[in-house]
Amino acid sequence: MGASAPQAGYIEDEPPEWQPRALWVGGRLLCGSISFFFASFVFAYFYLRTLDNNRSFTIGPVHPSQGLGVTIMALYVVGAVIYRLAAKRPEVDEMAAGIIAVGFTLLAVALQFFEYTTLDFGAASGGYAAVFFGWTALYAIVALMGIYWVWVQVATHYRFRREGVHETELPADEAVLLRAGVEASSFYWAYFAAIGFLAYIFLYLVGP
Repeated sequence: MGASAPQAGYIEDEPPEWQPRALWVGGRLLCGSISFFFASFVFAYFYLRTLDNNRSFTIGPVHPSQGLGVTIMALYVVGAVIYRLAAKRPEVDEMAAGIIAVGFTLLAVALQFFEYTTLDFGAASGGYAAVFFGWTALYAIVALMGIYWVWVQVATHYRFRREGVHETELPADEAVLLRAGVEASSFYWAYFAAIGFLAYIFLYLVGP
């Protein structure tokens, strides 16, 4: 016999408390995913630096801009800290904090790709250069995907305000779900910014 739809006349609804838990778990699982993803660049950095086959870890002058590097890193970190603090403090405007995080991230991404036009080396200038371009470019792309989640939270808050509904006036389940989305996205974004700080240490401070 083939598979068929359930025959019961009533299917029990999912308990409302599951959704906030799913958001909490989902945010942490995303942190684990990006940890494994960017760990590949940490491994490549140390592997190529240690072997340095044919002294090709650096080929020619390889000097990324320290000023642009610290500016890009600071934009990610400051935006993430502001958004995370807003998520942890109900009295802080979460929508404004989310807008700041989104704006700072977009500026950081723009500066990252602007930096490529100022470098005196390319992706073929040795192992360090390959790791530098791969890590920073993919970090910027993943940042755009992650910041979309933050923007969804901003848009949700904006919709309620446009309709004249304050968070305290929402049904209990909706208010909990709204705050769970901000908490999960802010935790993920703070973790993502911490990876960016790690990238700054390896690629700019330690360098080639």
